[in-house]
Amino acid sequence: MDSVSGVLVVLHRVGPDRAGPLDSVKSDSRGRYTFNYVRTGSEDAIYFVSASYQGIAYFTPPLAEGRVSGDDGGVTVFDTTSRRVPMSLRGHHVVVSAVDANGLRSVVEVYDLSNDSSVTRIAASDTPKDATWQNHVTPGATNFRVSQGDIPANAVSYAHGVVSVYAPIAPGIKQLSFSYSLPAKSFPLALPLEKETGIYEILIEEKAGSVTGPHLREMDQVTVDERNFRRFLASDMPENSVAVVDLPAPATTRAIDPRYMVAITLVIGGTMVVALAQALRRR
Repeated sequence: MDSVSGVLVVLHRVGPDRAGPLDSVKSDSRGRYTFNYVRTGSEDAIYFVSASYQGIAYFTPPLAEGRVSGDDGGVTVFDTTSRRVPMSLRGHHVVVSAVDANGLRSVVEVYDLSNDSSVTRIAASDTPKDATWQNHVTPGATNFRVSQGDIPANAVSYAHGVVSVYAPIAPGIKQLSFSYSLPAKSFPLALPLEKETGIYEILIEEKAGSVTGPHLREMDQVTVDERNFRRFLASDMPENSVAVVDLPAPATTRAIDPRYMVAITLVIGGTMVVALAQALRRR
């Protein structure tokens, strides 16, 4: 891996009390940089470093206490291309809620997108044909909203049943999360997989109902924000395979606490995704 000189490197602080850049410097002829700083204010504040290369920002993980050097403080930057590059789907997580007072079920989807090349894929324009990643959403979806993840809402569009991502996708794994609503009458719901998927997970907030599909097996239930979800898990789901979520028609309806969506995303984007990312990095 070549070192890059003359790259602007910025030290950042983000905390509940204040946030912003602390210092900046350009990398030397060997791609090295040095910052000396004192941690101040809230103990919950995190410090990290960014580097901008060919118009794309790259970041370190949060810096540990004390002296940080070597790989722990390194920022890896990549050349860019608007051409197609090898992309794979390392994980796909779907969460289906109980019916709310309006006869709707909330659905959260989380994708673990992997750029398997050595360059950052960028969008040549803001038209769908140049999107860095696309996928279809179930017909009839409403209230589409991008949730917490690695890809910001302003870099995602939803139109005519297609989600399009325009954010740069660097080598490695990026997480995209979004939610939408479906009428209860949309079930049984067929969920076709457009790409081969490494880990496929479906959670349903129903004691009755079923989830079927290649390799899917029911696991121990999980509890999120005091809600119980049945969990179905599969690995190495083939391209064009179909999972079917069959849920009973609602006998009664109840209001949905919107906080559960945030909690679900955090659970899905937590232990499982971190473990997957670490395994992929080791490989």
